[in-house]
Parts: sequence; C-alpha cells; structure tokens
Amino acid sequence: MRVDGSLKHSLGWTIAALLVAYAPQLTTKPIWISGLLLVCAGLRWSTEVRRGRLIPTWLRLPIGIGCFIAVLASYGGVNGVAPGSALLSVMAALKLLETRNRRDEYVILYICLFLMLSTFLAEQHLWSIAYLLFGFLVTMAAWVSVSRRAKVRPARWYARQGLKTTLYALPLLLCLWILFPRVPGPFWAIPTEAGKARTGLSSTLSPGDISTLSESQEVAFRVRFQSIAPPRELLYWRAIVMHNFDGRTWAADEPVYGKSSDVLQSRGESIRYTITMEPTRQRWLYALDMPASWRGQKIYRTGYNTLQRMEPVNDRLAYEARSLLQYAANLDLQPRSKRWYTRLPPDNNPQAVALANQLADASSSTDEYVRRVLSYFREQPFYYTLSPPALGRNAIDEFLLETRRGFCEHYASAFAFLMRAAGIPARIVAGYQGGTESLMGDYMIVRQSDAHAWNEIWLEGQGWVRVDPTAAVAPSRIEQNLNSALQEYGERAPGAFDLPAFENLKLTWDLINARYNEWVLGFGPETQRDFLAWLGIDSPDWRDQATLLAIILTALMAMIALWLAWLHRPPRRDDASRWYQRLQRRLKLPAVTGEAPRAYSRRARALFPLQAEAIDASVEHYLAVRYGGNARQFASLRRAVRQIKRRWRAHSATAPASAPKVPTQTTAKSRTH
Repeated sequence: MRVDGSLKHSLGWTIAALLVAYAPQLTTKPIWISGLLLVCAGLRWSTEVRRGRLIPTWLRLPIGIGCFIAVLASYGGVNGVAPGSALLSVMAALKLLETRNRRDEYVILYICLFLMLSTFLAEQHLWSIAYLLFGFLVTMAAWVSVSRRAKVRPARWYARQGLKTTLYALPLLLCLWILFPRVPGPFWAIPTEAGKARTGLSSTLSPGDISTLSESQEVAFRVRFQSIAPPRELLYWRAIVMHNFDGRTWAADEPVYGKSSDVLQSRGESIRYTITMEPTRQRWLYALDMPASWRGQKIYRTGYNTLQRMEPVNDRLAYEARSLLQYAANLDLQPRSKRWYTRLPPDNNPQAVALANQLADASSSTDEYVRRVLSYFREQPFYYTLSPPALGRNAIDEFLLETRRGFCEHYASAFAFLMRAAGIPARIVAGYQGGTESLMGDYMIVRQSDAHAWNEIWLEGQGWVRVDPTAAVAPSRIEQNLNSALQEYGERAPGAFDLPAFENLKLTWDLINARYNEWVLGFGPETQRDFLAWLGIDSPDWRDQATLLAIILTALMAMIALWLAWLHRPPRRDDASRWYQRLQRRLKLPAVTGEAPRAYSRRARALFPLQAEAIDASVEHYLAVRYGGNARQFASLRRAVRQIKRRWRAHSATAPASAPKVPTQTTAKSRTH
C-alpha cells in the first residue's frame, strides 16, 4: 500500500512521543531493541516523506515472530517487568511499520503511556516524576496533532495544548493518589528483579569486602531519633553476626525464626528511632546496638540479637525500634555454645596461634589479655587503608606479622582469631558505624561508606561485650568519620569533599530525596489512614474511600468542564455594537445581513427624514468608536441614540404607521465589517 503523505505532520509528533517514552529503558534493554525502534521510526518517516509503499503483511509477520523469539532468548521467558516492557517496545516499533491512519497513531500513543508507566515498575527515583510529566506532555501534544491533523499549527502551539491538558489532569491525579484505596505490599502482582544483586552487606566476610563497599556513597538507610541522637561513638548499627570461620572467611548461619536466645538486661537508658532503609534484596534489618523492641510487619529478632524480616527487603522499608545503650546480653552461656564460639580450623594460621599463646602467658586475666591484644594493634605499625595488599591462605598470619595494612574487616577478623586462640568466645558483627546529620533535616544519613565490622566477646559476669579493634588503630574512624581516619594515613575517602559547599549541596539533595521517599513512595495504607484521620475521616474502609473518591472526582470533572465552557464561551459584543443594536431597535428597523453601517444610515434617513441628523450622528460615532478606536466618542454615541428616542416621541405623529418590510434575510443582529 502506498501512503499519500497525509500523516507527515502528526507522524513526527507520534515518533517523538514514542522515543521519549522509550528513553529511560535505553540502558536496560538489549541493544537490538533500541536499534529496531530507531530503524522502524526512520523507515516509516522516510516512507511518509517520499510517499512510498509500506512493508507488506507477508514480510511483517515473520519479522514479528522473529522479534518475539529474540525477546524470549534475551530474557529466558516473557513473564516479568523487563521482558514485558521489552515486548511492549517491540510492539510499538513494529506498529510503526503498518501505520496508515489516525487510529494506528492513537494505538501507538496508548503504548507510549504504558511504556512510561512500566519505568515505575523497575525504579521510582525522584527524577522519574519529572520524566513522567514531560513524557505525558509530549504524548498529549502528539495526541492534539493527530486529532487536528487537517490544520497544521506551529510546534509551540501543540506543546502549549499538551501543557494545558497535563495541567487539567493534575487535580485528578492528586485526588486518585490520595484517596485510591491502598493495599499492603506491591499493587501489581508482577515479578521484578528481586534476585538482582544490590550493593550492601553480605552474609560472609573476607579481607577486602567492606573496604570495597566503603567506596560507595549510596544511602543504606536514614534514621530519625525521637529524642537527642546518641554520641557518634555509640552509633553501632547492628545487622549480621558471623561466627563460622574457615581460616579466611567468616560466615553467618541462617537465622531461626523465634525469640532471641540472648537474654537482654537493661543497665541504663533506651532510645527510640525510626529507620527508613533502602532495598537490599536481603532479609536482615539494621538496628542500633542493642535492639530491645521493634514495630513493623513480619519482623522478628534472631538468636544473635539482630532484626530480620520474613521476606526480602525488595522495596523501601520503614520501621520503628527501641535500643538499649547500656545492656547485658546472655550472662549465661552454655558449655556447648562456648565450644562453638571458640572453634578454629586445625593447622591454620600457626603464627597467629603462637602470638595468642605468647600474649596469654603474659596476662593474668582475661581482661588483661584483651588489653594486651588491643595494645598490640595500637603499638605495632599497623596501617588503616582502603587498599590493603592481597592475603594468601594463612591470611591472619600474613596480616598480623607481615603486611599490617588493612581495613576494619582485617582487624575484626584478626581480633576474633586471637580471642578464640586463647579460649575466649568471640564473633564478628557486621553493620554500619556513625552517620551524617542532615544540616536541613531532622534525620541522619547512613551510607554504604559507613559500613563497619567489629567484635563481640563473651566475658564471665558481663555477657557479650562489644570490642572494636579498629578504634585502637584509627580512633578518628569511630569518633569522626572515615575520611578523617584515612587522612591521618595520607589517604582520602571516595566521594569526600573538602569544600563545605559541596557537602551542603549533597545534603540538600538528600533532604529532597528523603521527603520524596516519605511523602510519595512511603504513602502506603498506614500513611493514607493517618492522612484521612487528619481530614476527619476516622477508620474508613474501602467502600467509604471509593464513595468519597467518586464524589470528589465528579466534582473536579464538573469544575473543569465549567472552566472550559467559560474559557470557550462566545465572545461578548463590545459596547459600541450594543448601542448600534439599540439604534436599530429604537427605529424598529433591523439591518439587512451584510449591510454596512453607512448603507443602513442612508436607508434609515429615507424612511425617517426627521431623524436624519441623529441617525447620521449615531452611525458616525459608532464607526469612530468601533473601527477608529476613538473611545472618547462613545459618550457622544450614547447621546445621539438617546436623542432618537426623544425625537421619536416628539414626532411620533409624522412617523410612518409601520416600519417597512425588509428582505427575508434580515436578522435581529447586524454583521459589521
């Protein structure tokens, strides 16, 4: 089929809307899909410009089948957000090849809307809102161009009409966002990339793991304290406890659902806070050392006094917790547990075992032995660095006696080994330490660069006691931040800024993101109920919300309809035209359609010679005001018309008995030119 070029103007807008809708998926889709879309768009546009023939059906069919097989091969299936949006993109590209009329363009624009929405199923960053509004504006401009294809307008006119349509839709959008009944969990039962790895802690710890993680400036979680925040040296955010050691790597067991076996005793004040954590695709949660109680769905405490969730954290999660800053954990440790926490692999790191025996022989008590080990880290030339050298099979021996360069995981691993070599139960805790206070918000930011590892040892009469060997080597890491500790050794933390302006800019952007997460992404069932309660609607069910939503939507649509009717009302006649109509009514002589004012004056003077002077004056003043722009003569126009009324009464005896008939095309209104 040969095209006639009638779609040339609107097709450009349609292709532009499709490219904008696909743009966010450019880096996530296979390169062949992007190439297919560009080739189809260019081919269809050139066909329209040169008025060529569309690709025949017998060729489009195998192309479509081949694209489906290619999507199947690229994703291993067609279920899920990624393959589903890929199929949608392929459909839009192939639809361009058979676009013949306005209906086909409307189908493509519908696909554009679904493509833009599919972006939110994969990510919901702050920039997505701006992109969605821009994409909707371009799509609406394309819609207007398709509907008004017969009359070509400048591009800015279509953009303006698209902007108006977007603004009309915003009140309806806000109403639906606030009042549409929310359900717990994701609204769409579509599988996402839940298994995709995310930057964050791991359930295993090897030399170099946390030092690599500390190079990331991504936000791990944000915390808001209900009172004054504790000192920085107490901000240990507990996540994972590791106790299995194979000579190089520490690992955590799969936690068992149930009440913690570590009995907590409070020995001081507690503190309450709310954590909003980013997705990790893992089950562990973060809590200030030591968590005593919590509030949140499907959250429990493990046997190692860590918080876990029954399901992976695939979306942003907010929960409340209360922690003890001074505590005693598990004062009674069973003999079996003591043996468990003192296990070491046989014939492994013999030099470290010899060092532990040497320090233990010189110590008269367990407390003194712990002090001697920390003094060994403090007095020997250990180096705190993000780029330690690689270690071999006996990693502890090489670190303690040869390289002596490492990050927190090196010191925590070596300290736990030395404790166990002396028969002291020990384990490693992985989490985060410290945080950055928002200068313009009431919360604290904890980033991946704050990742940290420390130790817990069990002491008679004290239970599990936190010990941080990193503080013996780089105390500024605990008291200040990572960058301060690295600067002492001539290094610099990635992403650190020397100028306060850059840091303030980064904190300002984080504040905007935090508010977006809280008010938009965090607007779930509980937040919606709180908001409706603030509006005076207590304990609403879905029927009440649906009824209220229908009422408000109807009211909004009626207001928008009235507003549009007012904007597009017929133009009101100016005052001069109304007085010219009054002249005709006074004379009871309507003007003929298309009759000019002076022609009307001549006809009226012939019928009413006694009114000739006033008729001429009225018409001339009307022309001066209506077409000459002389507003000063408007008062003279009114006086002249009023004189006709008075003179008509004074000379009614000489007036004709009835007004002469005028041609049938006369009307009560005068068309003036």
